[in-house]
Amino acid sequence: MRKIYFIIASLVILFASCNDKWAEYYFGSSSMEELPDMTIVEYLEAHPEYSEFYSMLKSTGLDKELTKDQQITVWTVNNDAMATSGIEPTDTLRMEYHLNHLPFIRSDLKNGLRIRSFNGIYFQISQKNEKLYANASEITKSVRLKNGVIHELASLMLSRVNIYDYLKNLDDDYSIIRDSIFKYNVVLFDKTNSTPLGVDKEGNTVYDSIFYIHNPLFESAEFNSEFKQFTVLLPSNQVIHDCYDVLASTYQKMGKTVERVDSALTLQWLEEAMFYDGEITDFSATDINSSFGRVWRTTIQQIDTDNPINMSNGILYKIKKVKIPNNVIISRIKSLVHYWQYQEHIYPDSLDLYTFKGLFKAPSVYTSDATPKPDILPNYIVLTVTGDPDSNDELSVEFPPLERYISSEDGQYHVRVMNVPVGEYNLYMGFWSTSHPYVNIYFNGVKIGGEIQPSLSTPWNYDRVTETEVERDPINGTKKWDGLGGLVGVVNIDGEGMASFKIKVEFSKVMATGSKKSMAIYHWALKPTANNY
Repeated sequence: MRKIYFIIASLVILFASCNDKWAEYYFGSSSMEELPDMTIVEYLEAHPEYSEFYSMLKSTGLDKELTKDQQITVWTVNNDAMATSGIEPTDTLRMEYHLNHLPFIRSDLKNGLRIRSFNGIYFQISQKNEKLYANASEITKSVRLKNGVIHELASLMLSRVNIYDYLKNLDDDYSIIRDSIFKYNVVLFDKTNSTPLGVDKEGNTVYDSIFYIHNPLFESAEFNSEFKQFTVLLPSNQVIHDCYDVLASTYQKMGKTVERVDSALTLQWLEEAMFYDGEITDFSATDINSSFGRVWRTTIQQIDTDNPINMSNGILYKIKKVKIPNNVIISRIKSLVHYWQYQEHIYPDSLDLYTFKGLFKAPSVYTSDATPKPDILPNYIVLTVTGDPDSNDELSVEFPPLERYISSEDGQYHVRVMNVPVGEYNLYMGFWSTSHPYVNIYFNGVKIGGEIQPSLSTPWNYDRVTETEVERDPINGTKKWDGLGGLVGVVNIDGEGMASFKIKVEFSKVMATGSKKSMAIYHWALKPTANNY
């Protein structure tokens, strides 16, 4: 009999232990009080410290939700917290934010949990230093009741705003990006959810119509949805103006001006670099890809990470400084080598702009066959460089990037050395390829291409391949015109801001039938790589 008693006692202890673990699993830790015989209304009425909160539920008509046949969660505060909450007597929306369907017990409140409130807006649970928070309000007490759960908060929550509504209601300090985004809005008729009321005189169905707003940006970033989370990087008008100023300064140094198409491209990039899937709180990664595939480089762009703004469907940061990446705003930089002729030169001691070695006779400009589009440029014009076929001396020409312009003083063509944004580029070149000998190509003294064979018309004949006009404009473009030419290789322009460079073309050897120790160089082009930010 003693053994039997011992077994029974053990079972009682074991059952009590299991019951405690069972209760802890379902009702949370010891901080979760359980009153299964008391309703939410009875609990609130029995605790006068919540009288102000309960009174607000009554005045807004939400107390009726507490007596319905349903399980709900109430997020209450005491009278002192209500007094400092700043809530208006008729703020039903904010009170709805403190009620939600289904009973969320303490153990349900996991870090990152998003709960949809009665007003349709979500709030988020977070855990910091072993404390639980609903948005920024600490959860100080939890009670499981007959028809739901009550969680006491240290302060009344502020209803978080949907990203769409926040952006839509931005003030005029953000009018550029605000108006740019919402100009795309289209109001569409929702036939499926509209109720037919009858037929008009013409036999057309009359609906109790429901409309919804569509924005093309939603296709990649549905930032109006409460079921998705986004990170938004918001530029003010001042930030955008500063961005344009930097762009204009860069263009000026390149001898260009910012056109309308450049401004539109800049604004499009800003729109598409604003939105990111999920909430980003760690910006230690160098590159972050937006919902539209745009790259945000954290080492160059600047955001205010110290003051995030929590949204009902994500998080928002304000931008302090933004730069449009070089590879976005610069499609190509291109120049013709024959611009040499517009400098004041005396053979054989030309100016420092072009350095010739091993010349057998003076360099010259040669006009080749007509282009497919003579209204733009009547002929291809190349710089020819000829060496002594019996000499082993180096035959080469080295030159900086030149830009041709018409002088306002004499109305004649002049040239100036071009500066370009530093960074990584693909270097392309073109030649008059017919029977052209092999060449070596150097960039700032570094050999990029060795024994290149320009006699291969594809891709080296002038600029008739790689992003030609017809590839850029299939409707109005003309074939084999204004392309990039043949790819020499990847080059780097070091430094900060703007810099110039030098390209050297060196005779390598004669291999093509009929070729001579001479070179006919047409153009060079730089195209920023993805790394050129």
